[in-house]
Amino acid sequence: MAYSTLSRAQLSFDYLHTNSTTHEFLFGALAELIDNARDANATKINVYSVPEKSLRGGYVLCFLDDGEGMDPSETADIVTFGKSVKKSAETQQIGMYGNGLKSGSMRIGNDLMVFTKKGLTMSCLFLSRTFHEEEHIDEVIVPLPSFESGTRNPLSKGPRAGEKHEVEMSLIYKYSPFKTEDDFFAQFDRIEGNSGTLVVVYNLKLLDSGEPELDVDSDPTDIILTNPESDLDSDEGLMPERKYFRKYAAILYMEPRMRIYINGKKVRTNRLSSCLYKPKLYKYSSNRFKTRSENVAKKAVDDALAAENKAREAESKAKDLENRLGSSLARDQRAELRKAQNLAAESRREAQIRRQLADRKTKALKDPKSLNLIFGVHLENRNQDGVFVYNCSRLIKMYEKVGPQMEGGVFCSGVVGVVDIPYLILEPTHNKQDFADAKEYRYLLRAMGEHMVQYWKDVGIVQQGVTKFWENFGYISSNWKDPPSNEGKFLRKRAMQINKTLQCDMCLKWRILPFSSADIGKEFVENWVCSMNPDQQHNK
Repeated sequence: MAYSTLSRAQLSFDYLHTNSTTHEFLFGALAELIDNARDANATKINVYSVPEKSLRGGYVLCFLDDGEGMDPSETADIVTFGKSVKKSAETQQIGMYGNGLKSGSMRIGNDLMVFTKKGLTMSCLFLSRTFHEEEHIDEVIVPLPSFESGTRNPLSKGPRAGEKHEVEMSLIYKYSPFKTEDDFFAQFDRIEGNSGTLVVVYNLKLLDSGEPELDVDSDPTDIILTNPESDLDSDEGLMPERKYFRKYAAILYMEPRMRIYINGKKVRTNRLSSCLYKPKLYKYSSNRFKTRSENVAKKAVDDALAAENKAREAESKAKDLENRLGSSLARDQRAELRKAQNLAAESRREAQIRRQLADRKTKALKDPKSLNLIFGVHLENRNQDGVFVYNCSRLIKMYEKVGPQMEGGVFCSGVVGVVDIPYLILEPTHNKQDFADAKEYRYLLRAMGEHMVQYWKDVGIVQQGVTKFWENFGYISSNWKDPPSNEGKFLRKRAMQINKTLQCDMCLKWRILPFSSADIGKEFVENWVCSMNPDQQHNK
């Protein structure tokens, strides 16, 4: 075969499609690519489109970050499905399965290219379903050319390296949007500095009408779902985060540490707990969340047992060598014995560490798991209520109805809850749109419903009268779902109750601005920094 020298992914071609269909919510697929940039310690990512009428959908969608990038070996790991160097129970990184880039990009379009720089190397990964379909190839062939950053010379080595590189580049020029060498290397030039990654997705998925699923033309600074109702499974109306990617990206992370841009315009991140009226934190502990910690403890015990067996084997080999050599004084034999004894001692230390870790994790199973539950009232739109569930700061579920909200009516209506769950308590599913243990997740929602009822009592809305409370902030329509009045006095009342909170573009700390009527409805500058804060005590 002409492509016998090229790399192959260890999976069937049909799996590329099956894997992508796990993303029922299209913005979740885009978020997977943003997660990868965040885990690569990027300080910013720009999601932008480039018109290209010759391709299906009429444009190319790009994700450009300034993260750590990948060397050729790390780039090659992308096509090993399920492999992730980030997987750890204690990690604060979001990627855990080695699957997000492939499943997310293949949900958006048919073809994927990754351009990445790290150190003195530049690498490209080309994963194209169009190529496979047109050439009727069942196995997944993945060209992976790599270059020296300074000279742009190929890094391929070996007897057939030149032939392999030539085939890889010919496929890229034929099936990618980049038809010449200049166009191809221009993509690496988009990466500023010595490291970073550019992900290019093209031949985009279309609706039955022939329109692209993602609308990049109606608003040049946003990405809009063309048919968002297809993702809606509730009669509560369409929430803005389900239609506008800018709105969704603004709340994607509970503690943002990376700047997100859409077509060059910065996303103004929102800290949900700071956007609510009378936010209140409840400490919640429970022994019910066991599945995840039991799995982690079992793995630690298994690892300790494997380390113990390895140590015993190393000690046995060292002892056997010592007996066979006896009092031999030959230098090479003494060196061999010392090497075996050192390996045995090192293996024993590793086994002891593993055992101590397993004991700690097993003992911790008895400890209750604690969570911080935050509740507040959404004054700006009482119809947009429910619980937002994060996992390691990444949004998993939004607008989940709990407690009285599931029954309709006015009881707890307008209340928003926020919780961030660590991996050790609940593990997300592969598509990061649900949780793996449905039983324990339902238990969490029940607990949040109970605390929401307590919050409703604590905030005293019933005592002053539910209708009167909402009328005071401009909800004067007889239709409960109507938005509040934008009359000046009501705008001011609502603004006075919620502190304006902005994130510094440099240090990423959150700053509370003192109330000012001039700030009502104000569009703050994109690159807002601490020194712009009128509060003299918090502008350093």
